[in-house]
Amino acid sequence: MTHDHDAPSSPRCETLEADQVSDWLSRHPDFFEGREALLASLQLSHPQTGGAVSLVERLIATLRARTEQAEGQRQALLNAARQFDQQAGAMRGLTLSLLQAESPDALAQTLTAELSERFGVAHMALWRQLSSGEWAQPPTHALDDDTDQWIADQRSTASGCLTLDAATAARLLPGTTLSGGRGAVTRLALGERHGYLVLAHPEETALPWIMEAENMSYLGDVVARLLLRTPS
Repeated sequence: MTHDHDAPSSPRCETLEADQVSDWLSRHPDFFEGREALLASLQLSHPQTGGAVSLVERLIATLRARTEQAEGQRQALLNAARQFDQQAGAMRGLTLSLLQAESPDALAQTLTAELSERFGVAHMALWRQLSSGEWAQPPTHALDDDTDQWIADQRSTASGCLTLDAATAARLLPGTTLSGGRGAVTRLALGERHGYLVLAHPEETALPWIMEAENMSYLGDVVARLLLRTPS
């Protein structure tokens, strides 16, 4: 009579997890050397069709997909670089044109024309506190205390960019025909005085890039410095 403890032990069946197999193969990269038949017999699913393909075909498909992804990323970077160059060129051209203005009114008129031609911005207002005896000529408007406080309140709730209705557009851009859209406002530091530059677009989406906050801030700095240097 044979007791269980006298019986030879059976081989233990051990289940390997996928991560264990992957880890082992990564530590033994030469495992498939001399086992070409095993490599040839391996079947994987195709990433697009789902059908069974050889390991080599799967590797080719994977490499092709990575190449296409890298090419897409490269093209996106090239497009971004071209766009940046175009924007930098447009801003440079605008700045050079503004530098030729010999008075605040000439500066405002040049700014209006340049914004329309280069950036597609057809609505602009320049609010500033005027010197004694100085008259406002559109798009320049005299900034009084009430308007100053109202514009400041609008900026504090909208971070410089706000949705326009007919009443808001008429207050920000006197004489405008806008009944909606988006407006961008930046404050001008004019020494002891200050002012506001207001741009508007009739649509709420696809705004001209010049109306983005960072670009508005830069444009406001340029305009403020030129206003300070040109005699009233």
